[in-house]
Amino acid sequence: MVHGARAAVLALAVLLPRVATAQDASVEFRLAGAPGNVTGCIGADPQFTRLHTFTVKGGDAQLTAPGGINTHMKLAKPGVYETDYRMGQLNLHVVADLNARTLTVTDRNLGCKWTAKKD
Repeated sequence: MVHGARAAVLALAVLLPRVATAQDASVEFRLAGAPGNVTGCIGADPQFTRLHTFTVKGGDAQLTAPGGINTHMKLAKPGVYETDYRMGQLNLHVVADLNARTLTVTDRNLGCKWTAKKD
């Protein structure tokens, strides 16, 4: 019985790094503003319609884009990462959902929203 338990632990030790690596991902998104965004939101469109890259490597998640977006994201639930940050007047909440392959940015003050879905 002890020999079987040792074999199971050894097998788990060998497989764990492979499982962690399998979850590493890099996905590019191009956000689009919601049709109902107010003027204050539309002014931020150039920042959000640039290419955004969401990367998970070794459990560390990060969203980057030209123009200064470089933020770390926390795992909210399996495959879903979130962060909050400020950009000028905007108080942003960002959700990257690897399960649905979507990136959503919402502003908590003006109600602005930008979304992207990767096919």
